[in-house]
This record gives sequence, C-alpha cells and structure tokens, in this order.
Amino acid sequence: IFSQVAADARLWAAMAQKLSAKLNGSLEEMVEDLDKSMLRPLRKQCYLDMAKCCDQPLSREAFNHCLKRASLNEERAEAAVQQELTQFQDRVQRAALSCQDEVRDRGVTNQDRANAHFEKCLCRELDKHLAMLPAVKKRLRTTITDITAATTPQ
Repeated sequence: IFSQVAADARLWAAMAQKLSAKLNGSLEEMVEDLDKSMLRPLRKQCYLDMAKCCDQPLSREAFNHCLKRASLNEERAEAAVQQELTQFQDRVQRAALSCQDEVRDRGVTNQDRANAHFEKCLCRELDKHLAMLPAVKKRLRTTITDITAATTPQ
C-alpha cells in the first residue's frame, strides 16, 4: 500500500508541475497579447504626443508638464496590468497555502500521503486559476480601454 501511495504522490507532483508550467505559460501569453494589442499602440501614441510637445513653444515647466501628461495613460495602463498580475499571483499563493492548511487540518502523518493530498489539492486550485485567465484578460482590456477613453493628453 505504501508503494501505491508513493506512486500517487509522484503522479500528483508531476501533474501539479505540469499545470504550474501551463499556468505560467498562459499568463505570459496573455501579457504578451495585451502588450502587442493594447500597450504598444498606447505607448506609440504616448511617444507621438510627447513629440508634439517638442513642437510647441512652451516654457521649460510647461514642456515638462506636457510630457508628463502625454505619458499618463501609458503609466496608468502599466500600473493596472501590474496590479492585476500581482493580485492574481497572490490568489495562487493563497490557494497553495490553503492546500497546506487542508493537509495539516486532516492530520495526515504519512509524508507520502500528505504530499499526494497536497499535490491533488494544488492541481485542483491551479485548474481553477487557469480557468480564471480569460476573465482576467477581459478585465484588463476593459481597464486599459477605460484609461485611454477617460483622459486625452494635452
């Protein structure tokens, strides 16, 4: 029976590792897509608006203010993406901690069984978080769109 428990633990560990890699890859793919489809065009517009500041006969202070206003949307969008990713990462970490607590609360003393239970719980949580990514992406798209619509530089 112990060899079966150890085999199960190894199986769940491999699955958790695979799911973790899939989640990381999906996150990277999402960020890359947002960068190419929304953030880069926003950055381009920011640079074009900054170039317009250079064409105006402004005082040094007004020029700096113009540059700052031109870059505001990009800064806000980048901050929104970073905040959303940090919150998502925090949720994944809390889920892993919850799995640890679940194993501890069950009072499993056999290390192989504890590992198997933890890995099984972690797989379940990683699957849940993987399923959340489309909603996260949609939320970020909406946020970035709202940021660009709310303020117009200059």
